[in-house]
Amino acid sequence: MPVETPPRLRSQVTCPHCWHVFSPDQALWISESPDLLGDSRLGEMAQQRFLPSRFDLQANALDAEGFSCTKLACPHCHLMIPRALFETPLFFMSIVGAPAAGKSYFLASMSWRLRKTLPRYFQYNISDTSPEMNHRLQRYESQQFFETGRNRLVAIEKTEVYGENNNTVILNGQEIAYPQPFLFSLTPTHKHPRYSRRETLRQILCLYDNAGESYLPGEDKAMLPLTRHLSRSRAILFLYDPTQDPRFRKVCRGKTRDPQMSDETQESAGVRRSQTRQELILSEMILRVRTHLGIESDSQENAPPLVVVITKADAWAHLLLDSKLEKMKFAPPWRPVASFVETNDSHCALDVPAIEKTSSRCRRLLLKLAPEFVGTAEQLSRDVTYVPVSATGIAPSIDPATGALGFKPDSIHPYWVEVPVLYTLAKQTTGMIPLLQKREES
Repeated sequence: MPVETPPRLRSQVTCPHCWHVFSPDQALWISESPDLLGDSRLGEMAQQRFLPSRFDLQANALDAEGFSCTKLACPHCHLMIPRALFETPLFFMSIVGAPAAGKSYFLASMSWRLRKTLPRYFQYNISDTSPEMNHRLQRYESQQFFETGRNRLVAIEKTEVYGENNNTVILNGQEIAYPQPFLFSLTPTHKHPRYSRRETLRQILCLYDNAGESYLPGEDKAMLPLTRHLSRSRAILFLYDPTQDPRFRKVCRGKTRDPQMSDETQESAGVRRSQTRQELILSEMILRVRTHLGIESDSQENAPPLVVVITKADAWAHLLLDSKLEKMKFAPPWRPVASFVETNDSHCALDVPAIEKTSSRCRRLLLKLAPEFVGTAEQLSRDVTYVPVSATGIAPSIDPATGALGFKPDSIHPYWVEVPVLYTLAKQTTGMIPLLQKREES
């Protein structure tokens, strides 16, 4: 059996926490000895960070007590960085939206669906680059998809501005809060048609999820750089929630059972809605992107693509689909690649025309009901795509005991939640996910 050549170290590494760029030889190691506590930037209970001078036979650094160390850290913020980042490029992607837009539900359903879709249809393995860093998202997935056989309704807690969503670092005597990223390693399987070039096809998907309040005007500060990942992002997913728009609620009245679409049940069902219009949060986001990228106020040059993810489609899709498409319930937009059908290998191409046709329908609907949002979105980039998703596939139920909204895990069946990421990866990378450019007429 041939021995694979170990991956080469990258010449530069970007910290996913503070976005500091450094060479691998500048990385700090995290001590293992329980006696080596106290770090200048992470506090007295954190393990010491150090530049090594001694190594064991496996090339792991030895700390001052002679313990073999395996974990690395950023030389700027001292937060832990998975080793894979020293070998594999990062693909940054930001997820933005108003408070209560459904970001946590979307993230959980999206990551869970990607874990199933990528290996099955696109011959790509997806794994947690750091289970420790992805712990919160794993908990969300378990709540939605592993709490089966229970009658009790489950609900994902709101993403808070502070807490486990952030990491606090002491720099120059000041506490600075950095966002907690989610990292996923994407590697082609041996059945991928370009497996021989697998070294060039590996990516680490780095996702950021901030509380919607982080995008309110005045919240982007030097001590709270929670959204400055926007300047690194290869694409931005902005979640637009139609249930927060009174115009959508009006046209959906009497046509959906979703309590989030009813003004009358807002208080009794515990429906939360943002007090800030969604296009104003989008406008603030655009301002930050332009500021941190140095883009002129009216320019679209060098701006990242924007995917408007229209959430809770199960409550409003009747406005978008005709009777024939309604029955299809958003069929998966990928199709087998012809050359692989005969071998029964499940390698598919993404049906880009189908996605873009749906995007055009969504845009027309938004132009009719929320034209100011479309106008704001298309100020940022020439590349704007509108994708409908449902993170649950069903409307929430009202818990009779508490009056809160929740879902029965057995009834959750999300659709199209993985499409925004698949579409972005297919369009922005070479060879990862093939594109079906022409659609056969049915």
